[in-house]
Amino acid sequence: MEVIRHEGPGRLGLVRLGEHTFRTPALVGVDFTLSPFNSFFHPSEPGEYDFNLAPSIPLGFYTPDDVIEKAIGRLWSVNYEGFNAFYLPALRRTEYLGEFFKIIERHNFDAVYLGNSKILVREYRYFVRILRELRERFPNAMIIADLEPFFYPLAVYLGVDAFDTRSLKLYDFEGKGFTGYSPFLWGKEPNSLDFARETILLVRKALEEGKLRYLVENFFNTQYHAGILRIADLEHPDYLEKYTPLQKETVYFISDASIRRPEVKRWHSRVAERFVPPKNTELVLLFPCSAKKPYSFSRSHTLYRKAVKEALGSGIARVHELILTSPFGVVPREWEWLAKYDIVVTGHWGEEEIKPAAELLAKTLEKYPKDVPIIAHLDEAYVEIAKLASELSGREITFTEARNGTTGRESLKSLTETLREFELEGTKEDRTYRYFEGIRKVFDFYFGVGAGEAVLPDGGKVKGSKMLRLFVDNQQTGTFRDGVISVTPYGMQRIYDAVGSYWVRIDFELRGDVFAIGVDEADPAIRPDDIVGIVRDEKVVGVGKAVLAGEEMVRSKKGVAVKVRKRA
Repeated sequence: MEVIRHEGPGRLGLVRLGEHTFRTPALVGVDFTLSPFNSFFHPSEPGEYDFNLAPSIPLGFYTPDDVIEKAIGRLWSVNYEGFNAFYLPALRRTEYLGEFFKIIERHNFDAVYLGNSKILVREYRYFVRILRELRERFPNAMIIADLEPFFYPLAVYLGVDAFDTRSLKLYDFEGKGFTGYSPFLWGKEPNSLDFARETILLVRKALEEGKLRYLVENFFNTQYHAGILRIADLEHPDYLEKYTPLQKETVYFISDASIRRPEVKRWHSRVAERFVPPKNTELVLLFPCSAKKPYSFSRSHTLYRKAVKEALGSGIARVHELILTSPFGVVPREWEWLAKYDIVVTGHWGEEEIKPAAELLAKTLEKYPKDVPIIAHLDEAYVEIAKLASELSGREITFTEARNGTTGRESLKSLTETLREFELEGTKEDRTYRYFEGIRKVFDFYFGVGAGEAVLPDGGKVKGSKMLRLFVDNQQTGTFRDGVISVTPYGMQRIYDAVGSYWVRIDFELRGDVFAIGVDEADPAIRPDDIVGIVRDEKVVGVGKAVLAGEEMVRSKKGVAVKVRKRA
């Protein structure tokens, strides 16, 4: 199996079985008849099935140790020739998983059939853990499960590639059918298989459009769905994030589960790790977010900027602004183009929103020199966040008098009067520096601290008006427009030398795309769709877009790892 597109661990894939190819996620046929468990449905001929399940032993979830050990001993003696799928029983004693993994690894199975799937969805932690271990250890193996269609979106999002349909035929025999409004109905005309086909197409379309997480949060939210997704978000956020592409379009936060999305975790970590305040900052301003994005285009932020300009004049070039928002917490002004999100605004903030935002703000404020004053023009829950951040960071924050909103005449007057107490003067050099910083910080967001300085140092040049072209020593390093960037091989070489990040190492002459089998090493920080440099002998020989995550490139043996855009 080779991966075409990711959203979280969920993936669109292409599977080749001899002359037969199909896309995943999919419905598949699994032949159980040659194994010790005989199915109710015998094939008229072997060709009816996609996967032939190797002989195994049907161990239950609570099987005792001595039986498991005896079964494993028997499994090592099985002749697996001619079988392309392995049955992995669900066991409470997870310490035995390694033995089963050794068998899968030795015989290089195309697929792993996850046994007792319907029981597993009630064991939230085990279900997420086993999918994670299988996906990360065997990236080219398909994971097959036997679940009802209303579990398909969540299961695919966590790593399942295909679903066995045999049990759905049992529902048909019993007169059970599925609808779009309930898990099942009793009726004379069961439609379980039709519903399964419709659902798998819906999941595939959501993956293609980058909207699988939305589907997960809206599709048959039983207590099992809620428990599994919560465990995945809270206990395995790194697993979800590493396979989630960087957001290109607006992310809509539609439920309480939305604020735990991988994009939120990633934003918080990048603010903490990759944001460095401008060196000439002499005053920090805290503002609330706005419904319109980017914030600078909103009415409220236009009024804030007018008040700041009236109070400080040229000194505005020595002010740095942070915007407080849920669920991203803190958005530095230079990153407002990157904060593409929308959330229902009710004025009510939960503890799960307030505390992380305050903690992130505290970490951010600690990055500024201690003598730099902090002014907050906030209201409602934003004030609570800032006060908590002040306690956590030990930094004093001065609050303006914001009455009946932050954009009222009296509130803006308070902002202006508060700022007039500071005497700041900005020079032409300050303005140029901040203009450059607005571009540099975006490159830092994508590649790490120092990347912006690499593509646009103090001696660099910016040409153009809307599409900005960046130059160093008369060689173009990249482009910038409204937070969207590109990098040339020369620019990527400078980033690689300065930061040592987002590289894929090869040992052959680059002529086309880079396949996973040709990747020697890759930066673990790489996520699907990231801009990466292809490096050979410490020289960047090309720039491309990652298809796989960095760790996945190294483990995979099939498919494209990087689609090359430019060669040096």
